[in-house]
Amino acid sequence: MHFRYVIFDMDGTLLDSIPYWEKLALGYLKELGIEGPEGLDRRLSMMSIQEAGVCLREEFLLQKSAEEICYELCERIHKNYRDDILLKPGVAKWLSHLREQGAHLCVATASSANIGKAALERNKILPYFDFLVDCEMAGIGKIDPAVYHLAARKFGASPNECTVVEDAAFALKTAKKAGFFTIGVYEPSEQDQESMKTYSDLYIKDFHELL
Repeated sequence: MHFRYVIFDMDGTLLDSIPYWEKLALGYLKELGIEGPEGLDRRLSMMSIQEAGVCLREEFLLQKSAEEICYELCERIHKNYRDDILLKPGVAKWLSHLREQGAHLCVATASSANIGKAALERNKILPYFDFLVDCEMAGIGKIDPAVYHLAARKFGASPNECTVVEDAAFALKTAKKAGFFTIGVYEPSEQDQESMKTYSDLYIKDFHELL
């Protein structure tokens, strides 16, 4: 298949970072003496990190501003991006293949593009991307297609010319309903694999299948 414009999710798609995010909010609350419920981090993964800060403040009645919570979460996860997080299987080879085919690539992430850039650079794939956008720039998380539309506009392309690559069923659903071609990438933490397949025009276990 030939791809012209490809919009990549970052966490769980390009980067094997979900295990770090799955411990972030619960670990943060534990430091504050609060025992958070199981599944909290997966629920927060559907939000931008700014929305997650608001959610934590309101749900657990934290005596901090949402901005302060967001900053503290970012500080904790930044070290993992800088030092620890690796690529998912086959990522670098497929990115190289796409570039050789003349495709234009970008990242559209619900977490911070600035934080994620450290891991993309350390893993030597940052030069493959024309630009990075995140849900803060779009003003809403991936329950809405705004971040995908933002990426398409920056490409100068329409949704039906773009491919969205995601590891989360809800994000694939958002992109598919907005008219994007979708590739679903298996991620062990995603429990709804049937919906993944439903909303994927192409579903893969890892990027080696595309080579």
